[in-house]
Amino acid sequence: MNVARLFVQRLVAEWKYQYEVWKTAVDWVVALYIVIPFSAIFLNFYRSWWWKAPGWLNYVPLNALLFVVLVFAWSGTIRIFVEDADQLFLLQRAAWFNGLLKYSLSYSLIYNLVAAVLLLLVLAPFLILHYGFSWLNLMWLTVFLALFKNCMGIAKQLFEFRFKGWSQRFVRTVIFVIAGLYMRQSVFYLQSRRELFYPLILGLLFLLGLLLYKRLTMEGIFFEDVSREETAKLRLAKFMLQRAGTYVKKPRSLRKRPLMFRNSNLLFQKRNPVNALTEVCLKALLRNDGDVMFYLQLLGFDLGLILLIPSYYKWLLWLVFSLVMTNLVWLSWREVINEPFVCLFPWLPETKVAAARKALFLMALPGQLILGVAVAIQTGSWLETLAMLPLGIIAGYLTAKRVSLRSE
Repeated sequence: MNVARLFVQRLVAEWKYQYEVWKTAVDWVVALYIVIPFSAIFLNFYRSWWWKAPGWLNYVPLNALLFVVLVFAWSGTIRIFVEDADQLFLLQRAAWFNGLLKYSLSYSLIYNLVAAVLLLLVLAPFLILHYGFSWLNLMWLTVFLALFKNCMGIAKQLFEFRFKGWSQRFVRTVIFVIAGLYMRQSVFYLQSRRELFYPLILGLLFLLGLLLYKRLTMEGIFFEDVSREETAKLRLAKFMLQRAGTYVKKPRSLRKRPLMFRNSNLLFQKRNPVNALTEVCLKALLRNDGDVMFYLQLLGFDLGLILLIPSYYKWLLWLVFSLVMTNLVWLSWREVINEPFVCLFPWLPETKVAAARKALFLMALPGQLILGVAVAIQTGSWLETLAMLPLGIIAGYLTAKRVSLRSE
């Protein structure tokens, strides 16, 4: 056994584990009747895109497509294949541990390169036929995206080591905005002034080298690497368990006092099972930093698309995003209702439905109203802006009433 064999052994075990997880959901029946037909339909559409760009691209600006690319570059993490038991051996031998770290980083760099190539292969018909990219520009964009994604993955880890809680999320948000501006300016120079694009990509390469050096020389982060690796490994399994209705415990913040509802005051004066269950859901959501931040990120994403899409599609987008908001808080509701403490009480089915309707309506309403007002302002109609308050409340209530029926 040596470091290279150890890394290969863990990598093979990782892929084998993910394959077994997929097998639990995609058996031969699902593959035969769902996966294969949808794959054939996608390939047929993809071939047609190379003949003629679809007409709906006329309503999708390049910035909207680049935002999708930015989200792809921001997603994921750099894998470090360490385990909890490594503290007994690898930590005592620096050469072994550093070797495993180097192999892991090299694998992540190659993996992100392959992922970038696959994404831009899917987007290639749009970029070339509609947005005017040449094959050379597409090649440079692939290199840029691979470097960009690796830089984002390592930078996020470094900031997670340095910052915690709300300060970490604030810094990540600032970095996300700066990264988006950097990507947009780089693509602009790639299309119009390539002599200015080359220094930007060289700067990105230099930044990647600095980040790799910083990551390799950091000490005292072994247990955080183990925790992150376990989260990354179990992400697919956790997702499938949640879709199957199985309760999966979420890690909670270790803050001694919650940011909101510190004194646990009652939200409703009238005391009944419906109000009690609604309060539990509202407090659980607003006390969870991750849920609140995801809610705000989705709201920001929706606002960005509303600003980019032409005005005659904005109201349709508002309706779609209203449904998305309600379904988002529905996921939080399911987590609360499956908590072991909540399950101790014999809730009646009609109580769950009524509480779900009330909680979903109250949690989704702020986002729906903000999006509705943004659409009304963009369309330039003050009458529509004033009408958005009652219309948003009615639409939010009807959507929550529909989605809450799943609680039966």
